[in-house]
Amino acid sequence: MATPELDLSLPIWTPGSYLAREYARNAQDFNVEDGSERPLSWRKIDKATWRIETRAGGDKPKTIRASYRVYANELATQTSHLDATHAYFNGASLFMYVPGAIKRPHRIKFITPEGWRVTTPLALQPDPDGYYTAPDYFRLVDSPTEIGTHKLLEFTVRGKPHRAAVWGQYEFDDDRLKNDLAKIVEEGAKMFGGLPYDHYTFIIHVQPGIGGGTEHLNSNVSMTRPEAFKSERGYKGFLGLESHEYFHHWNVKRIRPLALGPFDYQRENYTRGLWVSEGVTSYYGDLLLRRAGLISVNEYLEGLANTIAGYEQTPGRFEQSAESASFDAWIKHYRPDENSINSAMSYYTSGELLGLIFDIEIRALTNNNKSLDDVMRLLLENHGLPKPGFTDAELKAAFEKVAGVDLANFWDRFVAGRDEIDFAACFNKAGLQLTKGYRPGSPYAASKTDRPGSLGVRTRANGDRVAVASVIAGLPAYEGGLNAGDELAAIDGKKIDAGNGAERQGQPGLPPGPLNDLRAGQRVTLTIFRRERLMNFDLTAAAKPFDYYTITELKDAGDAQKAMRESWLSKEKDDRKQ
Repeated sequence: MATPELDLSLPIWTPGSYLAREYARNAQDFNVEDGSERPLSWRKIDKATWRIETRAGGDKPKTIRASYRVYANELATQTSHLDATHAYFNGASLFMYVPGAIKRPHRIKFITPEGWRVTTPLALQPDPDGYYTAPDYFRLVDSPTEIGTHKLLEFTVRGKPHRAAVWGQYEFDDDRLKNDLAKIVEEGAKMFGGLPYDHYTFIIHVQPGIGGGTEHLNSNVSMTRPEAFKSERGYKGFLGLESHEYFHHWNVKRIRPLALGPFDYQRENYTRGLWVSEGVTSYYGDLLLRRAGLISVNEYLEGLANTIAGYEQTPGRFEQSAESASFDAWIKHYRPDENSINSAMSYYTSGELLGLIFDIEIRALTNNNKSLDDVMRLLLENHGLPKPGFTDAELKAAFEKVAGVDLANFWDRFVAGRDEIDFAACFNKAGLQLTKGYRPGSPYAASKTDRPGSLGVRTRANGDRVAVASVIAGLPAYEGGLNAGDELAAIDGKKIDAGNGAERQGQPGLPPGPLNDLRAGQRVTLTIFRRERLMNFDLTAAAKPFDYYTITELKDAGDAQKAMRESWLSKEKDDRKQ
């Protein structure tokens, strides 16, 4: 049916990153004409929509051509970046769509400089006319593309081609990277009984000062620094990022909350399930590395211990449940401020730890016959793409079916609620012991009479000066009225500057700064400047919260505990019960 007007819109956000990024702000030079190159009138009707006058009467054009340019100078997985060395785009930041025609096939052709290659998950090669075809707009914007002279590494897993397009300052053993990525893929295939795609693409950017990743249906984009390939710790951290993003092609792209597909690209899409989508993915990101033998048991447990330590040092966990953190992602997670540590808890962290306790609890309830793996497989079977996603009630029901018990109390306390988690009791079921203490080199940590003290101040350098970055709720500085942004001048009359005011405790070769060299109960006078006014605060250091956690084998573990530990942490895995 002829219409007098046609709308074109740009998304305000991209799936996988829950923030309104307002991509239309980068669009410019919009122009429209018909097939005879006659200009058509248009006007903006909202921040992201262009309305075209189509002359729908007898003079209605058969062809409408809209052209525009996009300023692409932000190197992030969710945006687009173009310079003389390469072109990268996330489709949501680049492609307009016609509301109402979003399910139609979309074709795209790239015109590139000589010598540049195109790597896109839309297809391994274009059609004979040079076009790539997406079955709908959803798939078009779900296909990030790298164009340039990047390195292309290719390997096969279970008969299916995989590619890694690497752009930037990459110096590493290509065969090792391919083999390690293949091991991650294989572990995922074992868990879910195969690979649900025809081919898969890893896009890897290696540049100073970048990081992060975003998942897609049969691809992912990750960004890391050159240092990641210069040490074993750095490289294993990079593999953890790749494992996380790869696992997403099941969890989020196929196993997803109902709100996450089909998408509304013009407004926020709310769900209380990001703790599963992102947090449980974080749990499996590291667990797949362990199963693949890419990290040792000790390295895996060290990572869990550090995550728990960070979680328990964040007062925001008392303010935000896993469900509320998921729902408020649009206004909280991607917009942190100096008070976020007190008011928010990342659904990545809370979800990862919920994945841990659910996994061990299910193993304990089922005599080690079931695990979180079975929950994920059940969710895929009952709600996976192309079926509608799960509701909150259906998510809980899947956990209960596998566990074989009513989890209402558990859910209310730890998923919807903010109760403290007894991690020590959780690890005990798997024959492990959680120990809390202080980082090596902490003042007074080894004392039999004194305990390290803390004012609860986190700092940042500002040239030679030191400013308060955040003040931790419940500790003396917070209760005493110190504010973020205050400039620290002295403690007990001794000058604080960038050389001694940083939180450098535990760094080799450096003595603790005066803010860290405190014992519990010690009284100090903190001198600060607040908007150029000199102020003094008399504070008494509180006992410093434990900041160094370790997880070790329980020496007197019983046979059942050892069996659970072995089945959970062993690298030798069967194909899991299908």
